[in-house]
Amino acid sequence: MKMISRKPPFAENELLFVYGTLLSGLSNHHHMQGATCLGPATMQGALFDLGDYPAMKLLGDRAAPLGTVLGELYKIEASQWQRLDDLEEVDPESMANSMYLRVTADVTWLATESPQAVRAQVYVYNWSLEGRPPIKNGDFRRHISLKKA
Repeated sequence: MKMISRKPPFAENELLFVYGTLLSGLSNHHHMQGATCLGPATMQGALFDLGDYPAMKLLGDRAAPLGTVLGELYKIEASQWQRLDDLEEVDPESMANSMYLRVTADVTWLATESPQAVRAQVYVYNWSLEGRPPIKNGDFRRHISLKKA
């Protein structure tokens, strides 16, 4: 009997998980113009408060223990990556000079029928988080509304 292999619906370089100011309704969402929101998603990470925006770590002492980070999943056109990399201060010539690095990670897409595991791009913070408070609930939108209250 022949196995039917199901091709994933998207390639990992077409998907972006956003968790901060790029979220719908927040300050940098206009940079997502032309992208298609596929809906809510989560991933394992550690969020930190940098003031006007968050940082996420996936590795290292400050990231432990990892928790659930809430965000949104977008389908991105190839032509949009440069604009987003510039916004996130990704320096292709120098990892040390990059504020964020774009990496591929496991994301749970909360698709309507049932959650689906996908691989997506995500911007992770590359510099020191010394003295930066964690966002324990993993939800930047909720965090800023609580700060304003």
